[in-house]
This record gives sequence, C-alpha cells and structure tokens, in this order.
Amino acid sequence: MTAEDLLRWAAWFLLASWAFFALRIGLYAAELPARERARALRGILLGLVTVAIGWSFIGIVFLSIGMGAIFPTLALIGAPLSCPAPGRFELFSQGYSYRPGQHGTVREIYCRLPGGERETVTFLTLLYAGLIYSALLMTLTMWAGRFGLRILVLKPATPGPSDRRPGATARPSTGTQAGRTGGLESRLRDLKALHEAGLIDDGTYQARQLEILRDP
Repeated sequence: MTAEDLLRWAAWFLLASWAFFALRIGLYAAELPARERARALRGILLGLVTVAIGWSFIGIVFLSIGMGAIFPTLALIGAPLSCPAPGRFELFSQGYSYRPGQHGTVREIYCRLPGGERETVTFLTLLYAGLIYSALLMTLTMWAGRFGLRILVLKPATPGPSDRRPGATARPSTGTQAGRTGGLESRLRDLKALHEAGLIDDGTYQARQLEILRDP
C-alpha cells in the first residue's frame, strides 16, 4: 500500500467519523433547554480544543519526529501533501561517523519535480505526518468517549448500604445546615460541569443528581 493509499483511507475515516460526531453533538444539543445549549456547546468546544492541542504535541513531536527518526517510513504518510503529483518524493539516508566508534545517520526527504529539480521537504513532511497522526489519535479518543462508543463514559457508583438507623436523625445547627447547603450547591455544580463536558451521560447525571438531593 502506497503513501497515497494510506492518506486516502485516513481521510475517509476522519470524514466519516467527524460527520458522525457532529450528528451526535447536534442531537445532544437539541435535547437541552435553550438557555443551557450555548454553554454546553462552548464546554464541548473547549474540551475538543484542549484534546486537539495535546494530541498535536504527541503526534508531531513523539510520533512524527521522534519515531520518524527511528522508522523513517512513518513520516511518509505526509509525503503526498508535501510533494503532490506530478512530483515524486525520495527518502535519502546517509551514514556518518563523528568520532571513532560513534556513528549516526542523516535522513532527508526530497521532492523531485517534473523538470528534474530537487527540493528538500523534510520539515513539511514531518509536520503533515504529525498532524495526520494527531487527527487519527484524537478521532480514536472521540470514538471511545461520550459521542462515540461510550467506552470512557463514567458510570454511576453503586450506592452502599446506609449506616443511619431509623429515627436516629439529629437536628443540625444553623451553621451545620448552612455548611451542608453550600456543600450541596458545590456538588451539584461539579456534577453539572461533568455533564456539560460530556464525561457522564444523561442517565448518570440524573441519577447522581437525585442521590445528592436525597442524601446531601
């Protein structure tokens, strides 16, 4: 399979995946009240940007540059973008020795133009390859999350048996009641933030909300 074939399959996978994610996000937003819809979408967008930055660093620095130095063929998925047809990309490797017993290898990627000229496209190829790997990794993360296969969605904890004895409730003081009210509001806000960020689904959110209200 050539680099062009790999790039073509990756493009189709990304296009189909993100069309599905956009549909899922749209259906989720349509079920929200109008006053909460914009804030929920902003939270999803912020989460996507954060994940994209993290995967971009891993894809470019670790996979494309780091692993590409050891396995140069990993970077060739970006060659069709840095050297489009009718150009022809070439991988050049040359060994050298900078002291007795110490050896290294220099690798360059060139684009051979139709006229015979040769241009160095190593940096562009590594950049494109890193972005492609980053997009693939982020897409796989999305498939495992809330808007994909829900592999990473948090499940509600199983409530344990209550230690309270019937009729043994004590009347809290004013300060204790105020503290519990503040703690209740804080827990509800944290739960709502997890729900808007897409880390828990609707059923989990409603179940946990009832638990907090029933047993503050």
